[in-house]
Amino acid sequence: MPSFFPVPIPWDVVLRQLLLAPCLEEILFRLGLQERLSTSRAIVARRHAVALTALAFGAAHAIVLAIVTPATLPLPALLLALATAGPAWWIGRSYQRHRSLPRCIAWHAGFNACWLIAAPALLPLLAPGHALPFAPPFFSTVSVSLSSS
Repeated sequence: MPSFFPVPIPWDVVLRQLLLAPCLEEILFRLGLQERLSTSRAIVARRHAVALTALAFGAAHAIVLAIVTPATLPLPALLLALATAGPAWWIGRSYQRHRSLPRCIAWHAGFNACWLIAAPALLPLLAPGHALPFAPPFFSTVSVSLSSS
């Protein structure tokens, strides 16, 4: 487990968040959706390809959260969607300007690294005293539950 994170995180999680997810998601959203919208015949899609792709990226993360943790409260899912749509917009603008997928993957990995480092401190602030359905199971220092007992 890497010791440079505030809490112990298994290597497979680090590799998945810093290598696998950025590569797969950027291929899907930049080379797939954003590229398709950018070359669409619809003027609205072309003009707003970056924003539409960022919104789809945020929505996809919220949907995955709802599937993985069915007891998810609407607010954390919305916060996750917004928290991922912002960086996705930034990455989309970078792709629009430079047309460099490796650059987008690097940005994505950087944002994921920031999340891995900051999550243990941020999660208790977002919903003090409540379960954090989006808290990854490897954050053993965050003890939460959905029941109000």
